[in-house]
Amino acid sequence: MISSITVTYNPEVDILVNQLTSLINQVDQIFVVDNFSRNIKEIKEKISSLTVENLCNIKLIPLEENVGLAKAQNIAIQQAKEEAFEYVILFDQDSVPTNNFVKNLYKGFTDLEKQGEKVAAVGPFYIDPKANEFYPATVYVGPFIKRLMPENSPLDVTFIIASGSLISLKNINEIGLMNEDFFIDYIDVEWCLRAKQIGYKLYMLPNVTMIHSIGDKRINFFGRSISVHTPLRRYYLIRNSFIISRLGYIPFGYKLRELCFNFLRFFIFIIVWEDKRKVWSFSLKGLVDGILGKTGK
Repeated sequence: MISSITVTYNPEVDILVNQLTSLINQVDQIFVVDNFSRNIKEIKEKISSLTVENLCNIKLIPLEENVGLAKAQNIAIQQAKEEAFEYVILFDQDSVPTNNFVKNLYKGFTDLEKQGEKVAAVGPFYIDPKANEFYPATVYVGPFIKRLMPENSPLDVTFIIASGSLISLKNINEIGLMNEDFFIDYIDVEWCLRAKQIGYKLYMLPNVTMIHSIGDKRINFFGRSISVHTPLRRYYLIRNSFIISRLGYIPFGYKLRELCFNFLRFFIFIIVWEDKRKVWSFSLKGLVDGILGKTGK
């Protein structure tokens, strides 16, 4: 049995409804965990309408504060475990899966296990909605990365994006839940690297795709497409890159690349963002909090 988990925070409700409508016939249970959205009343109304119309089980879990992405995911994962589900599939609030998306992920997961692979999670290849191009998979070789495009067989990668990833709850018992210290950003990276440290593998499946935007927007910088985030997200990205680098099971090459590229990303961001004072303020706070080891919200 498979359940899906979507964490919402002030979502565009029409996009959320499209996601839930797509999932209704693909999973056995839909969990929506809301992080104290301003439009929670509209979310409740739409979910209630969907539940009545489709006679399906969508369970909304409204929270009384924004507890962060990781904790919200963990709340639903624990609920799924209590209700004896075997798998969970995670989604961002703006991700809309295609028909047979879950079926194909499940088949890919179980086929790999039949081949003797120790699988932590599988995910799709993602398509940039603006450029209509695949985002490459990334494989770390020390501090360097190989960018790989879809091939004929599943790709063993360093980590996968949380949205659209299928995870076995049996394996979560060994790997552990999402790390709530991060609040947002680096949650999926840390979980994947923790899984790999104890012998699990992560795969991206070439026959499964999903449209997904990485970052708040993307820009071309000297011929390279890079993601750009808001100043607040930049705070978490800078802070959490220091937090993840403190963990003993994170490969040294990954730490080295993160620490070097974080400063490069900051300088690029300060160039392209209009409110440079705000960028500087949030980035400096992220740097200080990261060095001091501050976690959470």
